[in-house]
Amino acid sequence: MQGIHCFYEQEEKQKKALAQREVSRLAGEFLTLATHELRTPLTRVLGNLQLAQRRLQTYKGQFAPPSAQIREPLAHVQQPLAAASQSAQLQQRIINDLIDDARIQTHMLTLSLNPEDLGTLLREVVAGQQQAAPEHTIVLDAPPLEQGVPILADAERIKHVLTTYLTNALTYAPPGQPMVVQLRITEALARVSVHNEGSGIAREELDHIWERFYRAKGSAVQHELDLSFGLALYLCRVFIEQHQGSVGVESAPGQGATFCFTLPTTPSPGA
Repeated sequence: MQGIHCFYEQEEKQKKALAQREVSRLAGEFLTLATHELRTPLTRVLGNLQLAQRRLQTYKGQFAPPSAQIREPLAHVQQPLAAASQSAQLQQRIINDLIDDARIQTHMLTLSLNPEDLGTLLREVVAGQQQAAPEHTIVLDAPPLEQGVPILADAERIKHVLTTYLTNALTYAPPGQPMVVQLRITEALARVSVHNEGSGIAREELDHIWERFYRAKGSAVQHELDLSFGLALYLCRVFIEQHQGSVGVESAPGQGATFCFTLPTTPSPGA
């Protein structure tokens, strides 16, 4: 009788595992279909917004310098266009995160690995974020560009992680306090850290913020995670681990937060 009971228990476990795999597969297929369907109209919206902004800029350039009668109406048009464009770009990022998550859950995520220079990628992202948020100061502490930090990586995935770290830090950096981005090389390992002097993260949150769908409460990452369904940092972790690296965070309430990741470096050509 005990043997029969164990047999039925094993059979029940197998049925549950099979059902969970099927649910995961169907959810992945649904997310992929839904997000791809959302992408098409959003791409058109973004394209038309950019076209309207370019035409407005061209029109503005015809009046040099523009009078107050021209400047004020143009500003009234430019502001809602800029706000709409920002919202559409945010929506695009959310959709892309959902697509990536669907690929991960269905084991369809692929990386396009190529020789890259981490210092170059980092400088590119920092410059873009500094331009997007000129009211904040970003201090870059990295080896000189000519030194090179060779890695084998999917450049877009690494830039995605860097952008997420920087966007999150800039969102919660206090006015007048610089944000520090650091790149250090130790033996065959590169470490990138992003620090801001924000309100910090509670100890109980630190063990969970990398989890899928986790939304931190009252922490420096709440806003960004809420906008991406708790996927932003989870995707960062997966992308870095797919590169044979690791992620980490150090923080305490009132002492800011430091997000970091490590990646293995590759031998320099001729080394």
